[in-house]
Amino acid sequence: MSVKRLVVLLIITCAAVLLLLAGCQPTRHRDVTILVDGQRRIISTDARTVRDALQEAGVKLGELDRTEPDLWVEVEPAMTITVIRVEERFITERQVLPFAHRTVKSEGIPEGETRLIQLGANGEEEITYKITFENGVEVNRVEVRRTVLSEPVDEIMVVGTAGVVSSVPIQGTLAYISAGNAWLMRGASGGRRALTTEGDLDGRVFDLSADGHRLLFSRRGGDELTAPLNTLWAITTTVVGEDAYPLGIEGVVYAQWSPDGAQIAYSTAERTSGSPGWRANNDLWIAPFPIRSKPERVITTTRGLTKTVPGGIVATQVLSASFQGAYSWWGPTFAWSPDGQRLAYATADEVGLVDVDRRQRTPLMYFPPFRTYSEWVWMPTLSWSPDGQFVLCTLHNPGVEGDVPEDSQVFDVWALSVDGEVRVRLVAGSGMWANPRWSPAYTTTQTTDSQIVYGQARYPASSQDSRYDLYLMDRDGSNRHPIFPPPGESGVRVPQVAWSPDARQLAAIYDGDVYLVDLTNGRVYQLTGDGQCSQPRWAGL
Repeated sequence: MSVKRLVVLLIITCAAVLLLLAGCQPTRHRDVTILVDGQRRIISTDARTVRDALQEAGVKLGELDRTEPDLWVEVEPAMTITVIRVEERFITERQVLPFAHRTVKSEGIPEGETRLIQLGANGEEEITYKITFENGVEVNRVEVRRTVLSEPVDEIMVVGTAGVVSSVPIQGTLAYISAGNAWLMRGASGGRRALTTEGDLDGRVFDLSADGHRLLFSRRGGDELTAPLNTLWAITTTVVGEDAYPLGIEGVVYAQWSPDGAQIAYSTAERTSGSPGWRANNDLWIAPFPIRSKPERVITTTRGLTKTVPGGIVATQVLSASFQGAYSWWGPTFAWSPDGQRLAYATADEVGLVDVDRRQRTPLMYFPPFRTYSEWVWMPTLSWSPDGQFVLCTLHNPGVEGDVPEDSQVFDVWALSVDGEVRVRLVAGSGMWANPRWSPAYTTTQTTDSQIVYGQARYPASSQDSRYDLYLMDRDGSNRHPIFPPPGESGVRVPQVAWSPDARQLAAIYDGDVYLVDLTNGRVYQLTGDGQCSQPRWAGL
């Protein structure tokens, strides 16, 4: 036998002897204490891990149970193993939702008088918790669901403000919203009266006919997800005590009288559960104003098809869902031209025209949408020149080269000609809420003219939160000067203005009240005192 083979054989023999000697070693038992289910057990075990020791002792673990130390830890002499029983339970509790106390000012009640118009009532909600117990003791509680079973009802106390401000003569008809109701002034501000009393106007639609005889408005559709977003209503303003009546149109994000008051243009949206609560259909419909006083429903048709349904309105679709640009879920806005032949439209990144007869839209100007980093969308406002040749609007400026256009804080006032040939920036850096408004035409000694009012942000670089001053300028952008509020006063939050029919006065909202600015003498008159007004509309003769 060779020396090499002898060495290999010797190595194998030694290894076998060592294995045999290892197998003959006595078992190494260790005493372990197990604390489980309120008992203390001591066992002698040769288990290698905690898991093995528990199995040897016959201790069964639930799906959520845990141990200290962990199951994979090696067993050591005199070790204590604690078994922690873990249990999760779901419990449901009910709790009261306390009602709120609200104080509302009203010009329909004498100054100083108070009335309780609605009793408060608590609501109730159901809360489901997941509770974790360890060895029967609660160690954690997490809310997993909250359901409102009944909404609380606010207690509403009305405080009268009638007589707080002096009466001022009013030309034509001035309408506005106050505390969710439609109000009207005609002849004098002291004769104002409420047209609705339910307090449910949502403010999406509020439009006075050109003669001031009819008001178009929208009401909230209800809290349930199955309820419509809102409903469209009309009321005659010339008859005291007349009730408003529904037009049978639901889910409107825009609606407006035609210049002759014979038709209504409107655009619709569907209610959704997600933010902001609706999704626009990006459509445009035109319906004749109903002769019947209380139509039951609207029949919508496409491609100009019409059919007559007793008690209903025949609506014609002018635009299908054609706006699929930036933030199209918000929906476009429109403004009817003075001759009623077209409508201006605005989306988050485009302003243009809609030909009613041809059912076509023509863009006039593109611009980068403004990124709000929130659930709301910035949209241009639209105003027509009295001759119908120009559209006045605020547009988003992309800023200087190198900036991200969508994040630019620059907004300008533009006039766009309907033939697309003229685009004039009248005001640079006006602010996003400039809301420029063209006046009605008025006659001077030599010619017929018009003016423009707009809001100028005091801090244009942060115009979203800035206060504004109202400025007046000629139609070409010249002769710019501030007119409201008076020097030394804080600015307007978001300009809301309406021209008088003769273009000599302006109605403006300031800190929740309606003010009249007389352009002939520069005087300012406060018309309301309840601090809850918005959306002034002025029309008629």
